[in-house]
Amino acid sequence: MTGLEIYLPWAIAGAVMTASLGGMAWVLRRDRIRQEALAELAARLGLSFRAEAPGLDAEDYRGLHLFSQGRERTYRNVLSGRPEGTDGLILCDYGYTTGDGKSTQTYRQTVALLSYAKGGLPRFELRPETTLHRVGSIFGYQDIDFKESPGFSSSYLLRGTDEAAVRGLFRTNLREYFEAHPGWCVDGRGSWLAAYRHGVLVKPADVPAFIDAAKVLLWAFPR
Repeated sequence: MTGLEIYLPWAIAGAVMTASLGGMAWVLRRDRIRQEALAELAARLGLSFRAEAPGLDAEDYRGLHLFSQGRERTYRNVLSGRPEGTDGLILCDYGYTTGDGKSTQTYRQTVALLSYAKGGLPRFELRPETTLHRVGSIFGYQDIDFKESPGFSSSYLLRGTDEAAVRGLFRTNLREYFEAHPGWCVDGRGSWLAAYRHGVLVKPADVPAFIDAAKVLLWAFPR
């Protein structure tokens, strides 16, 4: 075996390790920059800020569908307060992991938790509808559709434990709102709504607009 043949595997391993460490450093730096930007934004908006909140999945929110997904759940960059037009807002970067081995996937998204002062929301989950959902509905996968709102029903998957109550909540004006604003994911239960776009971390500069959009979404629900 030549010297080159002996050296080459070590050189490759070293290159891989260097690239891996460089990637980790880049991720840490990116996350630190995001945290600092959101902390500064919270101060400007008059909101409190926490870098992490391990106890955010308290009883009030635990029943929301999103917070039951996957494992290794994280709640980071938590902004909270009562911006004008809300009865309470918690904004966070929520992450969770699904699958194992090569099928492991980690999702991170910016979530707006909105207090619904009227209370009494039936448990429901609203998602953009995919081809897989449409196929699943053929085999009995629940999707609450409205014949009088074909645009809404073709754009969104709507599920809930009490279908009659969910239908009563999603009146014409609410269906029209979501039909005109595609892409939202919303979970509801009791006095809380969680609004987000799946897998999307909102850029710090876009957070004020995201909060405004979440407030408009909140006001689309029956008052």
